[in-house]
Amino acid sequence: MTSGRAGAAGADAVADGLWQRVRELSQRVEHMQRVADEGTLDEADRMQLDRTRVRLARAVERAQLADALADGVSAASRRRGRC
Repeated sequence: MTSGRAGAAGADAVADGLWQRVRELSQRVEHMQRVADEGTLDEADRMQLDRTRVRLARAVERAQLADALADGVSAASRRRGRC
């Protein structure tokens, strides 16, 4: 079993990892969009750009949920420490 602090640190680490994934997907979308703006994407590449945008949106949602969960775990850990 882990202590509350370890749980909070773990939850923060998960959230941080998810935000890293958001940054990576965002960079990929930006690159693909630049290529698209040059007019050099074929239909398959445009579909890939659309799929990557959806993955990015979902990744943002997961990261936001993980942040909220980490905040809750941290708050619970602090309350336990005061008792």
